[in-house]
Amino acid sequence: MARTEGFWDRLRQTFELYVDGKAESARIRAEHLAQLTRLTPLLMAANLISGGLVRLAVGDAGGVLLAGWLVVLGAVAALGLLGWWKRRRHVAPQVSSRGYRRGTWHAAVLGLCWGGAAALWFAPAGPAERVLIATLVTGMLGAGAFALAMLPWASIVYTWLIVAGALVALWRAGDVIFLAVAVLLLSYATVVSFAAMALARQSTALLRARFTQAHQQQVVSLLLRDFEENASDALWETDAEGHLVHRSPRLASLFGVPQERLGEVQLPQWFATRALASGPVVAAWAVSRPFRDLKLQLGRGDHARWWAISAKPITEPDGVHVGCWRGVIADITEAQRFENQLRLQAEQDALTGLANRRALMNAAQAAMALGRAGWLLSIDLDHFKVVNDSSGHSAGDEVLRVVAGRLLALVEEGDLVGRLGGDEFAMLRLGEAPVRAPQAMAALIIDKLSQPIHVGAKRLHVGASVGLARLDASVANVEDLMVNADLALYDAKRSGRGRSVVYASSLGAASRRMHTIEQALREGLAHGQFELHFQPKVDARSLRALGVEALMRWEHPVLGSISPGEFIPAAERCGLIRELGALALEHACLAARELPRLSVAVNVSPLQLMEPGFVKSVERMLVSTGVGPSLLHLEVTESLMMEDAQAAFKRLHALRELGVHVALDDFGTGFSSLAYLRAFPFHTLKIDRSFVRSLTEHSDARAIVNTIVQMAGVLGMRTVAEGVETERELAIIRSIRCHEVQGYLVARPMSLPKLKDWLAGRPITGPIDDVDSRITPWRRTQISPPTTMFGAEI
Repeated sequence: MARTEGFWDRLRQTFELYVDGKAESARIRAEHLAQLTRLTPLLMAANLISGGLVRLAVGDAGGVLLAGWLVVLGAVAALGLLGWWKRRRHVAPQVSSRGYRRGTWHAAVLGLCWGGAAALWFAPAGPAERVLIATLVTGMLGAGAFALAMLPWASIVYTWLIVAGALVALWRAGDVIFLAVAVLLLSYATVVSFAAMALARQSTALLRARFTQAHQQQVVSLLLRDFEENASDALWETDAEGHLVHRSPRLASLFGVPQERLGEVQLPQWFATRALASGPVVAAWAVSRPFRDLKLQLGRGDHARWWAISAKPITEPDGVHVGCWRGVIADITEAQRFENQLRLQAEQDALTGLANRRALMNAAQAAMALGRAGWLLSIDLDHFKVVNDSSGHSAGDEVLRVVAGRLLALVEEGDLVGRLGGDEFAMLRLGEAPVRAPQAMAALIIDKLSQPIHVGAKRLHVGASVGLARLDASVANVEDLMVNADLALYDAKRSGRGRSVVYASSLGAASRRMHTIEQALREGLAHGQFELHFQPKVDARSLRALGVEALMRWEHPVLGSISPGEFIPAAERCGLIRELGALALEHACLAARELPRLSVAVNVSPLQLMEPGFVKSVERMLVSTGVGPSLLHLEVTESLMMEDAQAAFKRLHALRELGVHVALDDFGTGFSSLAYLRAFPFHTLKIDRSFVRSLTEHSDARAIVNTIVQMAGVLGMRTVAEGVETERELAIIRSIRCHEVQGYLVARPMSLPKLKDWLAGRPITGPIDDVDSRITPWRRTQISPPTTMFGAEI
C-alpha cells in the first residue's frame, strides 16, 4: 500500500506544473522552457538533417506524400526556430501552464511526423534504407524524449506517437522477427518515458531547492541590511556600579550630555528618575535577569521620546555575574509616534473626533469582561439624507460635527460617545451612579438633536431616534448587544421616528419574523400567492359606488395570512417592492377591464415611484391592458416627498401628463402638507382614518376635517374619508360636505368575483375578509350599491 501511494505521489509531482498554482510554479515552468529554448536550434537542425536523410532513403518513391511530409517538418522546425529567435535575449520570469500545453502540441506534431515517416516508408524500403530509417526514427525518439523531459507530457506524447508509427511500420513489414522488435520497442519506450518523468521530477525539485535557497539568502540579506541601517543605535556597557564605561557620540546624543561626561551617568538610577514606567527595566537589573526590547518613555507631550532597551549581565567563565551589563539602546521615537497615530486613527472617527465602532466595541467588551453593567444607546439621525441631497455633503459633514458636539456636551462620568458610521452614533453608559437614567438621557438626546442646526446661512433640521439595550450578564457578547440596540432603534424609526425604544425580547422575535417574511416573499411572488381584494368607495350623499380600493393579500401556505403592514415594508427592504407594485398595477388594470366605465386607483410605494423607469412602465401597462389613462388613479403618501421632493414632483407631473389621476393618501399625518399641495395639484385628498375615528369623540377633529374639505374645495380637489365604520360618522362626514366615503360601514374588502356580485346586488356568501368582530357588518338593506366607478389600492 505504501508503494502504491508513493507511485501516485510521484505521478502527481511529475505533472503538477500543468496546473496554474503558486508563483514559484510559474518560475519553474519558465526555467524549464528556457532550457528547452536553448536546445531548440540543435533540435530543429537535427530534425531538418534527419528529414533530408529520409528524403535520401526514400527517394522518388515518396512522391507527393514525402514532399508534404518534408513541408510539414520544415514548417514545424521554422516555427520552433522563430520562437527561439524571439526569446533568445529575453527569458520570461514566469510562464503559465498554457506555455506547457503549447510545448506539448508542438511535440505532438513532431511525434506525428516521425511516427508517420516510419509507418509510411519503412516497409516498402530496401534493407539498407530500412536500417537508415530505423536509425533515424530511433535516434529522434531517444534524443527528443530526453530533450523534452522537462515537459513530461510533451516527452510522453512525442515518444508514444513515434512508437505508434513504428509499430505500424513493423506490422506492415510482415516479418515474424519484427514481433520481437516490437516488444523491445515497447519496453524501451516505457523505460524512456519513466526516465523522462524522473528527470522532470528531479529537475523540478532542484529548481525548488534553488529558489528556496535564494529566498533564504534574500532574507539574510534583508536582516543584515536592517542591522546596518540601525547601526546608529547606541551600544552601552556599565561597570559593577552601573556607570557607563562604553562611550560614543551616538550614546552622548541620546543621553543629552557631553561625551566626556558619560562616565558620570549611573544607568539604573538615571532610568528610574528620568523615564516613565521604568519599573520593568529596574526590576530586571536588580535580579540580574536579561531583558529585550523593554520600552521606556522620556518626557511627555510633543517632546516625548521613546527608547527600546535590550541588555544582559556580563558573567565570568564560571557563570558568576560580576555586576557589569552590556546592551543596546534604540531610539524608536518616530516609530512610536507613528504607532500612536495609527492607534488613534484605528479607534477615532476622523470626521467628528469621537470614538469609532471598534473603540466602542472594545470598551463594551472590556466592561463585559469585568462584569460591569451599563447601557448602549444606538442613535440614528432622522432625515439626514435630505440634508445631503438638498445642501450638499459638506453641509452634511458639518451637521455630523455639530451632532457630535451636542452629544459630547451631554456625557457624564463613565459615558463614551462614538460614531458608528454614516449618520449613526452611539453612547455607551458605564457609570455606576449616572445622574440621568437611560430613558431620560435618550429623551434629552432626542430633544437636543431636534433643535435647528445653522450651517452658514442655512437653518437645518434633522432629529433623531434612539434604541436602548441593557448591558448585563444576560448579553452573551458585544455583537448581541449591538444587535439588540439596533433592533430597538429600528422599532423606534418604524413607529414614527423622533422617539426612543428599549430593547425587549419580543423585538428579537419580531426581527426573526421579519427575516422569515423577507425570505418567503420571493417564493410567494413566484408561486402566485398574492391576490387583490377590493373595498368599495361610495358617494357620501347618494351612497352610489364611486370606486374601490384593491388591497393586496398574501396567504402563505405555512405562515398563513400575512398583513400588508408586514410584507410591504419587507418588500421595500429586500428590493422586491418594484415586482410587488407591478403585480398590483397589472391585476388592478386587468380587473378594470372586467368592470366597464370604472376607474382604478393604485397606491404606489415611494421606492417604486422613484424608480427611473416607473412612468414608462405605467404607460406600457395602460397600452397593454387597454385601460384609458383617466381611469387609472395612483395614490401616494407624504413620505414620498420627504427624501427627494423635487424628483417626486417631476414624476408626478409626468404621470399627470399621461392623463393619470394622482391622489394624496393619509392626508394630515405627515409634515408640511400645505407646502406639498401648493407644489403639486393633486386630484384627490384622502383624509386619514385617525381623523374620521375621532369625529364622534373630539370636537377639534371635526374642525380639522372640515378645514381640510374646504381647503380641498378651494384647490379643486375631491376628498375621500377613509375608515367610516358607523352611521354617526357618516352623518358628520355628510354635514361637512366630504365627497366620498369608504370603510366597513359600506363594505369590507372582497375578491373580484364577490365585488361583481356586490355591484350587481346579489347576496355574497363565504368569508370576505377577516376583520375585528367589534365592527358592525354593513347592512345591504340600508345602502344599495349602484355602480358607476371603482378604484384600487395596494
